This record gives sequence, structure tokens and C-alpha cells, in this order.
Amino acid sequence: MLLIDDLLLAPINGFKFILGQIQKLADQELNDDTVIKDQLLELQMRLELDEVSEDEFRVREAELFARLRAIKGRQLDLLHQVHTAESSTFEIEVGGTKAVFGSLAKGIRA
Repeated sequence: MLLIDDLLLAPINGFKFILGQIQKLADQELNDDTVIKDQLLELQMRLELDEVSEDEFRVREAELFARLRAIKGRQLDLLHQVHTAESSTFEIEVGGTKAVFGSLAKGIRA
């Protein structure tokens, strides 16, 4: 009977595996900041070459930095969810702000 069950459930298990892989790739892409950093560098080069105006540069730069902050926030949230042990402490510095997690320090220090 187990062999028949395995054969009947194989398409469902395969589909679940594929969906899991898609979710994994989407999460990686969602939390990857290298694309935004590359876009910031490209924007800076376009400004220096006078391909974009100062106003357009400021608007686009603000959008990119907002996206970068959102990614960093998600990364910190993921780290906080993964590392929930009360006995250990670790520090993460993002843009001059130091976040301290663990039993010795609670919260975020600037």
C-alpha cells in the first residue's frame, strides 16, 4: 500500500518541492542588496556624465536608499528571528547604527 501511496503523491510532492525552490529564490532576491548598490553606482556615474539632472538624481537616490533600508531591516528581522537564544549576544552595525541582541543588552543602541 505504501508504494501506491508514494506513486499517487509523487506529483504533489514534486510540486511542493518546486514551490519551495521558487520561494527560496524569491526570498534571496528580495533580500539581496547588491542590485540596489549597483543601481546607486550607475546613478552616480550618470550624474557625473550629466545624463541625469540633480533633481532626478535626488529623487531616484532617495528611492534606492529607502529600498536599501527596507532590505537591511528585513535582514535584521530575520537575524533576530533565527538567533533567539537568551544566553548569547551579537552586534550588527548598519549605517552607523549599532544593534545589540542578546541577554546582556536589550534593544538597539545608537
